[in-house]
Amino acid sequence: MTDFVRPNVCLDEHLNVENGLLQLEKWSVPRLVADLRAESAGDGSLASTIALPGKLLIQAEVGWTNDSPVDMMLLIRVIRSWRGWLTSNPNAIQFRDRWTWAIDREPSIPVTTGIYNSQCGSAIDVGTNSVSEPNPGRQWVWTPTTMSDEWVGPLAPGQRLNVHYRTYVWTPPPWSDNANKNSPQHQAAARYSRVQLQAFPTQGSLVVG
Repeated sequence: MTDFVRPNVCLDEHLNVENGLLQLEKWSVPRLVADLRAESAGDGSLASTIALPGKLLIQAEVGWTNDSPVDMMLLIRVIRSWRGWLTSNPNAIQFRDRWTWAIDREPSIPVTTGIYNSQCGSAIDVGTNSVSEPNPGRQWVWTPTTMSDEWVGPLAPGQRLNVHYRTYVWTPPPWSDNANKNSPQHQAAARYSRVQLQAFPTQGSLVVG
């Protein structure tokens, strides 16, 4: 049986020698280090919600500590499921989402009053009759899956990135209580969002002989 002999080579932080074989460390390649699917807790009928941020549908908190000896760049990726809503003439419905992040501390709560990462929605207006009642009218809308990315870093060894994500829905004013000729129907469904963290290595700075 051949004995393995440790080779006399120089290594950086991305390499290792085990049983005489030169190997890559796990952190030398991009890694998916967090993947959370956050379900909506408020899908269904929607009442008048004309004050921002609106009705909270989805909330998620994820984090990751750099377990490598090199700095890491982090990619925050948010994947939104298809969304659907029903609104009645002459009202509007809008979704907004936002995430916040911080290193080695808790991030601020991501409300969508002034700053947000995405929005989608619609309104319908098919007029009124002779006595100013809204004409009958309903609008159904579905949007496809969407995705957003943000780069964060570098994250030093031992540092932790924390991310807080929220999705809200609201009904932008003005709001008509007698929509669809006194037969209002309003619904909203965000289904879920996936919040991922992907770690990308930076170049090593040390060499071990």
